[in-house]
Amino acid sequence: MICVFTSIFIFSGCVTDDNFALDETASQIDLSLSEIELKQVEIAKEFSQLLGEVMQERRSRIELAQLIEHFDSFGDAVTLSAILGDLGAMPPSELALLKNLEKDLSFRKGVSYLSETLLDHSLANLSKYKVIEKSFDSYLIEIGNQNASLSPKEALKEFYALQGLVVHIPYEEKFDWDSYDNIITTTYDPIVREDWNEGFIYNLNNARVTSSNVQVIPTVNDDYSYNNPTFVVTYFYEDDFLVTAPTPTLPTPAANSVVLAYNVNHTSISQADILFTTIPEMRLISKDYAGLFSSHIKVRLYRGSNKLKVNFNGTVGSSAEGDAYRYDEVRFTKDDGRYKRWKSVSIQFDPDWDMSENSQQLLLFTDHNLQGTAKAKASAKVGYDFIAKKPTAEFTTSVDVEVELGGSTFRTNSELSRRSILANIVGDTGLGTRNRNGIDYNVKGTGQLEFFFEHRFTDIPD
Repeated sequence: MICVFTSIFIFSGCVTDDNFALDETASQIDLSLSEIELKQVEIAKEFSQLLGEVMQERRSRIELAQLIEHFDSFGDAVTLSAILGDLGAMPPSELALLKNLEKDLSFRKGVSYLSETLLDHSLANLSKYKVIEKSFDSYLIEIGNQNASLSPKEALKEFYALQGLVVHIPYEEKFDWDSYDNIITTTYDPIVREDWNEGFIYNLNNARVTSSNVQVIPTVNDDYSYNNPTFVVTYFYEDDFLVTAPTPTLPTPAANSVVLAYNVNHTSISQADILFTTIPEMRLISKDYAGLFSSHIKVRLYRGSNKLKVNFNGTVGSSAEGDAYRYDEVRFTKDDGRYKRWKSVSIQFDPDWDMSENSQQLLLFTDHNLQGTAKAKASAKVGYDFIAKKPTAEFTTSVDVEVELGGSTFRTNSELSRRSILANIVGDTGLGTRNRNGIDYNVKGTGQLEFFFEHRFTDIPD
């Protein structure tokens, strides 16, 4: 995975080439990072240990968890800027939430305490964290002539806010922070791996753990963070902090349309009839599509179909071409995948699934913070007799459907035969059923995604 950092924390006060050097024991995989990425990973690593020292105090743990619950009950993440209360560096989504919390006095006091504790502890122990210390020194030199009256604490607050760090507690709601007193683990996103990273253990029952006596655990992954409270230091990506879009509202079907609550022969629905097809709900049956410490699983679907060529006089030509229809991104949490939760999505799959669309393709991507473009190619079948100039129940030709999506991974595609889809509207064909409004819809799947179709049929006399 290649990390794309926003300009919020790429500034000349970061560690320069003169005062930043690779540790002699750095692995070859670390050497694959760019200088900017490597510096940011080293800062995240050191900050994760500093955070672990602060989180040994019960009040700090409780208030950080409460802050995350206030700001992001969906993804369990909060920016370091929000923790510190730096309004200039907070993303718009967090600023909007903050305005709603300004009247909550206990919340404001908690945020203030956590921020002060983090800054005070950092200043008292800065010499233990060489990369942060050197980078902060460079920042002080840079701003020295601009704001000489700024106190060290105020300068450190600005410096931290500019680093673009995010604190993420996977499965935060699973733990009782008021009574928990066993161990906590901190870790950081290494960028170069998507399955594990090292971590640092702080035993809350023993003497205070510092960077000099911290226990290193070699493998921290998603399963570990599910069973053990884990504080992850990762990076700010604007797309992860966008306001979640509401579930789309579908167009109102025709007044005389009926829901097909039974299996039908697709030839009984003519080209003249209207078959309004939606995907009401879907679910992930695994968390495998999630990155190592990502707070969301972002799914993007495309419908690949054919488009008949229409002549200038309105008649259909002698060929067809592929076409792709893009749907809104659907966001899941890792909990959604782990517990296989159904999610309302209300996707208008096809406003009128014609007989000429003999088969269509469902193409599945997952959005990530990646560079590059994912590409997919599939074939959709055309049910149209170009000699007789009329739709046919049998396919006559195939068309290629191509999709490109930046910053993503192509997962899989599935061919959806109109014949098969309408023959299996209800009932179990292997993946079970999903009851909706008293109807046991047939569950379908592509990759780790399961869904079902709802069809509204409008009979139009030929």
